[in-house]
Amino acid sequence: MMGSFKEQFRMKICKLVFACLFVFCFMMVTASAVAQVPPAALNYRQLDVPTSASTELDGVNAMGEIIGFFFDNSGRQHGVLIQNGAFTQLDFPHSAATKTVGINDVGDIVGSFIDDAGRQHGLIRRGSIFSQFDVPGSAATQVLSINDAGTTVGMFSDAAGASHGFMNCRGTITPIDFPGGSNTIAFGINGRNEVVGFFTAADGGQHAFRESRGIFFQVDPPGETFSIAFAVNVLGQIAGSYADAAGAGHGFIDKAGSFTQVNFPGAASTDANGLNAAGFLVGDFFDAAGAEHGYTAIPQ
Repeated sequence: MMGSFKEQFRMKICKLVFACLFVFCFMMVTASAVAQVPPAALNYRQLDVPTSASTELDGVNAMGEIIGFFFDNSGRQHGVLIQNGAFTQLDFPHSAATKTVGINDVGDIVGSFIDDAGRQHGLIRRGSIFSQFDVPGSAATQVLSINDAGTTVGMFSDAAGASHGFMNCRGTITPIDFPGGSNTIAFGINGRNEVVGFFTAADGGQHAFRESRGIFFQVDPPGETFSIAFAVNVLGQIAGSYADAAGAGHGFIDKAGSFTQVNFPGAASTDANGLNAAGFLVGDFFDAAGAEHGYTAIPQ
């Protein structure tokens, strides 16, 4: 099974829930956090790959084409492309598992796959042709986003197991590490080469970030204790997820520092994963039984 950084995020949320001693404190702090981050005005729709055991939707382009991945009922992971309501399964040739997470307006797709030896590699799909990509010298690579110019970002693990972000622009690979932090992951890039992602601070705090022209900015929704930025559109609007002080998981949209909260109705937790310039949002949520589902959301 392909490891997912979001699994660590959800484990973090669970630990935060049990860290508080008094239910009263939970209620008071949660109410304060929700008041600070107003809900986004969105119309939500659940969208799962038919007959799948779980679905996650991660990216959407200007045409409304959606990329993501799912697990079938045998537990195998596959990529999926959704175009005009039609689902296309994506599998890197001869792979044990495939995860697709990014798509640009040209239709290029990025992600990662696991080979038969259990090693993780990045993938790029242009047209119907898959190609493998590995950061030289890395122990594992994931390609997580691609812009229309073909510049990609993602993460790689070094020999010591530490995570680093990277940008690959026309074959020139540049590491991305948040200054003073560690375990940086670059999740998203837009057409202006603005990058968003996640890092661990020196004090152990884990935060979303935005990088533009070599300058890094920490992105913290009000009341957050943990945050990740997954996507940035051409307008500079960011989609991501965070945990509040009560341990509840929410998606967020950041428009120039103005945050709104994303919660699929009735969900136990929600991630906001992809956002195009028209405000079309995709993501995933967990229901009360612990099952993962994909969703789409459009502005009201």
